[in-house]
Amino acid sequence: MIFLSLLQEGPAQTTAYMIAGYGVIFIVMAIYIFSLWLRWKNLHRDQEMLKSLLPAETKETESGKERNS
Repeated sequence: MIFLSLLQEGPAQTTAYMIAGYGVIFIVMAIYIFSLWLRWKNLHRDQEMLKSLLPAETKETESGKERNS
């Protein structure tokens, strides 16, 4: 029995893999958040451009509707 306990190995050393996994997940989440921010920024820019393309009468009508609401 004593000899069998000498043949057993200790727990696997996977700390490096765990740290690497957390690093990969963190990088992927950061890229995703940056992508969402960039999309929001572009959407806001497009919205402002579309508002500037509206005729003046439509702008007044739209602002009047917002004030009445």
